[in-house]
Amino acid sequence: MANAIIPGSGTVVALITNALGLSHDASPQDIATAINSNPDNIVKLKELQDKHEEAIVQISTAAEVAAIQAVNTTLQTDARGDSWIQKNHHAIESLIVTNLVVCIYFILPLLKLPVPTVPEFAFLMLGAILGVTSWQHGQVNRAIAEGQKE
Repeated sequence: MANAIIPGSGTVVALITNALGLSHDASPQDIATAINSNPDNIVKLKELQDKHEEAIVQISTAAEVAAIQAVNTTLQTDARGDSWIQKNHHAIESLIVTNLVVCIYFILPLLKLPVPTVPEFAFLMLGAILGVTSWQHGQVNRAIAEGQKE
C-alpha cells in the first residue's frame, strides 16, 4: 500500500491504518470507507494528527525537498549534456515564442492577413515556463561554476 513516490508516505499510511484498525495492506477505498462509515474514526484521525503533527510536517517537508532535488538533478544533468539540442533547448524555445509573437502581432498585420485570436493564458503559460526554467538553468550553471572554482 505504501507509495514509493512520496518519501514517508508508507509511514503515514501505516499510522492511519493502525488507528482505524485496518490491515496494513488496506486500499485507499478501504480507508475512505472506514472514515465515512464510522464518525469515531474521524476523532481517531484527529487524535493521530495531534499526536504526530510534527512528524507529518517533517514527512511533508521531506517530500517537497525530494521533489526539488529531483528537479535540480534533472537540470544539472541537462546543463552537462553533450548534445547541442540538450544544451540549447531553452534558447530555442525562447526564439520560437519570440518569433510567434512577431509573426502574429507584426508580420500578419503588415501583410493585411487576419490575426488569429491567441488566448492570453497561452503566452502567460509559455512565459512562466521559460522564465522559471531559465532561472533554474542559470542557478545550475552558477553552482557548476562555483564548484569548479574550488
